[in-house]
Amino acid sequence: MPKQRKNPDNPSGVILYAKRSGITSFSSLWSVKKALETDKVGHTGTLDSFAEGLLVVLTGSLTHLVSHVTSFQKSYLAVICFGTATDTLDPLGTVTGGGRPLSEEEVRSACSRYTGALLQTPPVFSALHVDGKRSSDLARKGGEVELSPRQVFIYKNELLAYRAAGELDRNSYALVRVDCSKGTYIRALARDMAALFGSAAHLSALRRTRVGPFSVEDAACFSLLEDFTIENAIEKENVMRSGSLAPQKDGEDVFADIRNHFLAFTPRLAFRCGLKAELLKAEAERNYLNGRPLSAKMFAPLPMEADIASDFTVCESPDERAVFYGGGQFAGMTRIGALRPEYSFVVPKKNRQLSVYSWEDLREGAFPPAWKETGCAVSVGSFDALHVGHSALIAAVLAQKKLIPGIVLFRNAFRGEDGSMQVSVMSLQQRLDFLAGQGVRFAVILDFSPVLAQTDGSSFFEMLIAACGLRYLAEGQDFRCGWKGSFGRGEIAALAEKKAFSFDVLDDVEVAGERVSSSRVRTAVQAADFALAAELLGRPFVYDCRPLRFARQAVRTPDSGNGLTARLAGPQLCPPDGEYDVKAAFTDGQTAACRCRIADGSLSLILSPELCGREPVEPVSLIF
Repeated sequence: MPKQRKNPDNPSGVILYAKRSGITSFSSLWSVKKALETDKVGHTGTLDSFAEGLLVVLTGSLTHLVSHVTSFQKSYLAVICFGTATDTLDPLGTVTGGGRPLSEEEVRSACSRYTGALLQTPPVFSALHVDGKRSSDLARKGGEVELSPRQVFIYKNELLAYRAAGELDRNSYALVRVDCSKGTYIRALARDMAALFGSAAHLSALRRTRVGPFSVEDAACFSLLEDFTIENAIEKENVMRSGSLAPQKDGEDVFADIRNHFLAFTPRLAFRCGLKAELLKAEAERNYLNGRPLSAKMFAPLPMEADIASDFTVCESPDERAVFYGGGQFAGMTRIGALRPEYSFVVPKKNRQLSVYSWEDLREGAFPPAWKETGCAVSVGSFDALHVGHSALIAAVLAQKKLIPGIVLFRNAFRGEDGSMQVSVMSLQQRLDFLAGQGVRFAVILDFSPVLAQTDGSSFFEMLIAACGLRYLAEGQDFRCGWKGSFGRGEIAALAEKKAFSFDVLDDVEVAGERVSSSRVRTAVQAADFALAAELLGRPFVYDCRPLRFARQAVRTPDSGNGLTARLAGPQLCPPDGEYDVKAAFTDGQTAACRCRIADGSLSLILSPELCGREPVEPVSLIF
């Protein structure tokens, strides 16, 4: 088996991953490692193999913060089966006994009773250690295991749905939401709620929905989770007991989704994690990077955004500081010492940025000679949507670690039936930002012109060889270029052999049984099917507001007296006329849920009274 390539940068960030039932947390970590090409990852609390939901995975230097994030408050959805006990208290265990099903009134009473500060005895089938050995290992060997009760806190224990016992199923079922402290076992909670009325229970299903500030709905692979209902839980438990639930092997679509959900560690994210953030002054960078003694005057406190404090409850770390360079890049952690600040760990500064070139730049020799000598790995295409299929091409380019990764794309890449140029699904700046975030080093922007349109494919690639040192090319199954698309895979393969560069043709990526393409994304956006668009893109559809110029206006609605409006003139595909609930990001760094109205070539954003009272700001983007 070939050795997995590793990412030498080991990016420091957070991955929110929605684990599916039937796979272990360790297997999920493998998927993250594979997607990011790194082995430096750490998760902040395992989920049993039968369970699903949010895993917060820390990468790079952030693995130092695992214990901090583990202490966050957690939220779960659980389906409890009242009337049957298993040795593991979950659907994978052996049935050990039974009892009567609890009524809806009894379940509500048990939820009320098991709220607040409690002493809870952990399940014997757990990862806790007894005399140096796992409790679960001792229990499986038939040994006597005694675990001491420990205090936990349950903030909320709420009944959401109930199913009474029937003729075919003597058990009753409850869907509950539980908000709890670190160390709480939901399996043990189900056991104790049943025991309150002299019965027995086990968990049929469990989903972790939140860890501190992080929600499973924002996680990679969330779209792969089924609706969490009592009926689905019962059906899945029956499948598990039959032994026919086969683990799913993650493919490139999952890896692309993981990469698209990578959260770089920013001051805002540090605040969300309960950390204070400081700016490392430019004049102090050399001393800091050389490990010289720290002093308070080397740092300046960064202000917390107004919406952070009330967003959620996390465990704060008053003695720890997240440090950032002037450009916002994470620089490491310090802690309050007895006399002066002390180092926790340092993240070296990276100066890589995306370099942008035109076709004329290449003709004039503006491409860096050192990069040309090293050689480049590229993919050429429209890239007007940067969907999950494009992500696979980008990943193939980035995998060529000894080469400089680049993308060749068109400014506007779609022609209408009349031959006129159409706006792209994503704005050019959005595409460049995305490529930079993925680690692409350069982009060549092509403008449609009569000269370029009539350039034959051989001359096009020979220019890339001569100007950029092309050594590797990745394309999709349907790639064609040159005059009237006359230069296809066969011609490229022949040229690659002649000019000694590698050529890979990647398999199509499919969603809902159909090939992913920019035209499918375009059709979905034009039909306001944002769920399908998000599935095709691997992330929500985002409209770039930066090219627009907004003006304040009065909006006659019961809950708002003000808004922003702009004429639609940006170089990006816009959803059809209508009203939409969106999440808006503003120029001051804050985000808020808003109502968006598109009509007659204008876009209006209805602001809440709270937003109206803020300093005048403009939206940067709208998430549909």
